[in-house]
Amino acid sequence: MISIIIPAYNEENNLPNLLDSILTLGKRKGMDFEIIVVNDNSSDNTREISEKYSKKHKNIRTINREKGDNGMGFALIEGSKKAKGDIIAWVMGDASDDLRTVPKFIEKINDGFDVVFGSRYMKGGSSGDLEFSKRLASNGFSFLSKLFIGVKVHDITNAFRAFRKDVFVKIELRSGDFGISPEFALKAHLNGFKLGEVPTTYKCRESGVAKFKMFKMSRRYFSIFSRAFLMRCFKIFS
Repeated sequence: MISIIIPAYNEENNLPNLLDSILTLGKRKGMDFEIIVVNDNSSDNTREISEKYSKKHKNIRTINREKGDNGMGFALIEGSKKAKGDIIAWVMGDASDDLRTVPKFIEKINDGFDVVFGSRYMKGGSSGDLEFSKRLASNGFSFLSKLFIGVKVHDITNAFRAFRKDVFVKIELRSGDFGISPEFALKAHLNGFKLGEVPTTYKCRESGVAKFKMFKMSRRYFSIFSRAFLMRCFKIFS
């Protein structure tokens, strides 16, 4: 089974179409899957929409997180802990991910990979309408990670990925925000797991407000990279 985890904060306008699209894809591909929507203390109708789908579809569950340690990373960690599948996929609640990539994730994992990334920067992939500054930061960070740490994939900042659950269980993730994406990738690599990638296409959200801020993102990436570099040199990344 594959567990699809969706972190959702104020995604009332994106969530219905996203869930319908996943259900359609799963049925068409004959997938054995569950969907876990992690409502991260939304102030709109995200909770009500998710619970409505959960009541209608047995393979959809809702986790409602209250005010406290909120953030995309914390939501993904909680959803992944509750996953029943032996394969977990992270899909963003803003409907920015190309869902046609999910079956490719599964194929790649079945071929022997432990973590498979949706890559916007490899041949066949596209960052679409992502802002130039964010594209530069994410692509540059992945390049530095490849150059100095040896990660042989092109896009470790994209949270859109799939992995074996036992990888998640063996790695302690600490980032409560978007930093969870490169943190997971770097720790998986440094712990000897086999990383793979497939091309994917990104598109910016059509509704709602983006949560990523450029300065904060760059600072977080640098902090995570520095700790990973120290782990490679001195085995102290935590």
